[in-house]
Amino acid sequence: MEQRRSAGGIVIGDKGTLAIVKSRNGNGCFFFPKGHLHTGETDEEAARREITEETGLLDLEYIADLGIYERPSLKYNGVTKPIHMYLFATAPRSILIPGSEIATIQWAHYQKMVDLFTHPTDRSWYMGVFNRVREAIQRD
Repeated sequence: MEQRRSAGGIVIGDKGTLAIVKSRNGNGCFFFPKGHLHTGETDEEAARREITEETGLLDLEYIADLGIYERPSLKYNGVTKPIHMYLFATAPRSILIPGSEIATIQWAHYQKMVDLFTHPTDRSWYMGVFNRVREAIQRD
């Protein structure tokens, strides 16, 4: 099975909120900002670029490497997608500005995220990092 490596991140906003996006490609799924690596990029560089492209957020404070999970691509049939995810925080009162590929963008409370994900692998992965996200939010 072909693989298309991606990177992205969870971005913590104000009062326990996280940035989530819904793509214009019509699959109707909310997810954290992420996308394919460009040639020569590190995973973290790609994650930062994708977050900025999809949310307009520039001021990202690195918190943690959340590891890699894998799921089938929603866009490409028969393609597995390893996704390297990071945890970031952004400046207080940051405004989300959707990129050209994004249909919907919003801040959502971290405790409600699992209800917004429609892909079971995304939901399962988020539950696996939930405590780390909660601890990072509570540190502020």
